[in-house]
Amino acid sequence: MRIQRISGVIACTALLSLAACADSTGPNNLDANSALQSLRLALGGITDIETPGVAAVNASLGVISPLLDQINVTVDGKSQTMFGLGVRESYPDGTCEETIFPDPEFPSPPGQCTPMSLGVILLLWQSHSATAPPDRLMLIGADEGTANFDFGSLPSVPGVAFYIEGTNLWISTSGTLTSHVAASGSTCTIPPPPYAKSATCTLATFNEQGTITLESDAPGASAHKTLSIAPQTVDGLWLAITEVQPVTSLRAAAPLRGLLRF
Repeated sequence: MRIQRISGVIACTALLSLAACADSTGPNNLDANSALQSLRLALGGITDIETPGVAAVNASLGVISPLLDQINVTVDGKSQTMFGLGVRESYPDGTCEETIFPDPEFPSPPGQCTPMSLGVILLLWQSHSATAPPDRLMLIGADEGTANFDFGSLPSVPGVAFYIEGTNLWISTSGTLTSHVAASGSTCTIPPPPYAKSATCTLATFNEQGTITLESDAPGASAHKTLSIAPQTVDGLWLAITEVQPVTSLRAAAPLRGLLRF
């Protein structure tokens, strides 16, 4: 059941985010503020669903702008220069998914504790205008260390990625991504997500490397995409949640931090 709900939410989120995206593949030479404004437009379809990525971008453009990187991503053997942003969440030891995201419809057995997962969000995008959503967008949800994107690896929670060009969507089916996150000494301020009573924000660096295979069944779209990230560093934010609280509304919980868990 978990895998169907993950796939369905990812697909809906992607289509909401970039339904207005054009097929243009114009130059990726925007300044940082313009690139972030473009990303903000893409995420605008889910601004009422507080994901860490949405909250960080929408509330912290001034914090992120000086840090925004461009990295090289290989898409089906062709190098693409894309803007990159990482967001990391960490939780108090012993935090359980069942505590933060109780499901009245499908209550968990008493005493069950599923460790929190998918604590690293990586956004990669290519834009030609501050007034248009990205031409290409990749969003990855993974864990620190090496994440496996094969849904056949259940019951362990696989990483999840989707990639969009224009209105075509591909969803991850296999591959791995290795992420190592290091906090800097610089603090930042962003609104905490609804499942955090308290949290601290620190600027961070994300060392990323991996290859992910994605599939699409859309008419007219290529069936598969392969995306590779050579060892590279992306800047971003580390949100250390120090106290959690339950979230009973799935819309409030977020597709990337709440709905991905069911």
